[in-house]
Amino acid sequence: MKRSVWLVCNSRPVLIETQRQMNQNGALKVYCFFSEEALQEGARRLDMQAGHEAPSLILIEYNTDAEHDFSCMRLLQKNRALATVPVFYITDEKTREKDSICYGLGASGILRYPFSDNSLVRIEKMAEQHEMARSYEKMVLQQSMELKAAKEIRLLNEKLKVRNDFLYHIFGKYFPEEVVEVILDRPEGATLGGEKRTVTVLLADLRGFTSLSDRLSAEMVVDILDRFLEEMTKIITAYQGTVIEFIGDAILAVFGAPIETLHSEKQAIAAAISMQNAMVKVNSENCQKGYPEISMGIGIHKGEVFIGNIGSEYMMRYNVIGQAVNLCSRIENFSLGGQVLVSKQTLTDIANEIESEDTFYISMKGIKVKIPICSVVGMSGDYELTLYRPKPGEMQVPESAETQVLLYLMREKCTVELAAKAEIVCYNNTTILLRLLAESKQPLSAHMDVEIVLRDSNAYGKIITYSDEQVEICFTYISEHFMEYL
Repeated sequence: MKRSVWLVCNSRPVLIETQRQMNQNGALKVYCFFSEEALQEGARRLDMQAGHEAPSLILIEYNTDAEHDFSCMRLLQKNRALATVPVFYITDEKTREKDSICYGLGASGILRYPFSDNSLVRIEKMAEQHEMARSYEKMVLQQSMELKAAKEIRLLNEKLKVRNDFLYHIFGKYFPEEVVEVILDRPEGATLGGEKRTVTVLLADLRGFTSLSDRLSAEMVVDILDRFLEEMTKIITAYQGTVIEFIGDAILAVFGAPIETLHSEKQAIAAAISMQNAMVKVNSENCQKGYPEISMGIGIHKGEVFIGNIGSEYMMRYNVIGQAVNLCSRIENFSLGGQVLVSKQTLTDIANEIESEDTFYISMKGIKVKIPICSVVGMSGDYELTLYRPKPGEMQVPESAETQVLLYLMREKCTVELAAKAEIVCYNNTTILLRLLAESKQPLSAHMDVEIVLRDSNAYGKIITYSDEQVEICFTYISEHFMEYL
């Protein structure tokens, strides 16, 4: 590769002869400049042409520069691209005075022309050494830039890790780890919108907790709810479910989104059975703290929903809407404490793995056909689970002489009207049997929610069985004095 050499000289004969000598072996490529102005123009072009290589060596004819008070050397020293290029002065006669002046100006050497063979070798070696030094400098600069880039990448990675750890910490409280990774890996995960998808919806709600909380301190209510929600959320996420939201003392969750699974209904039912079984542990801790026991009903339904980020650009929430959600809520309303109610439609593909009982039918606004529902008590196959059902206490006859009660119908958790007068036949900690004293003022049927009023105390429950003479009710809430009066 030819080395580039600039030659500054205002004597044409000297310029031609010098150029001829340096071009002899083809190692050098000489560019000639007749004056300081020409050199200045060459320097200007070098600055303008990005990436253009500077010369490997510059030769200045001594008399040419001396005539202008050595302005060529000063020009080179002021130019950033040329300041490091070695400069040789050339002269027809060397003297100590010239040597002193040239070296004093910063020249790398002074040579006589016409050049001897040694001078030509020196020129070639100096040009080669400078080119090597420049290549080394480029390499060092490149390495420095790469190190700087690597450092910046490392810092960005550290920031990204902190950001991801933070997001995992936040999202991890709502979604299982696999779901968090899907959300973070998809750029569209932070935008409004969603999709229609078939999922299994689960709704769990505490029985009678609203009434119970009226006689508890705020601290007790929060402590009970926090412990309950924490335990249930652990189980839901363990079965790849997604907690959509906490609605007071209720939990809305879906299985099969954002991560799609083959049988989301299996995961939902397994989670529900595990949740009910975990209530034993929750109530054990409640008893240790002096808190009352609580019970939970669960409803499950599989169907098509719209799921995704719903809201506005200022505030959005990962949510689920659709008739399947409404139907699941309806199913959950019929559930008793400790019960898992599932629509028969949900069990279509896994019926041989499910143990169920007590099939009944419910109606829902907008759906003409009644929907079959069953109580799931166990499952086999991928999940070997059995629902824990505590043995009810022995039925007792009231000791009090006053056993007459008033029975009120409940709709949407509100007392609406008197249904019947009755007297207590027997009861235990979960169930009460009433004998109707007269024909009911309002029609009664199984699964209805009712309020039982005894003196100035009350209890809430759901009708299990009903006849013209008797009604059996499962308690969902018992007030402080109700049992004392019995």
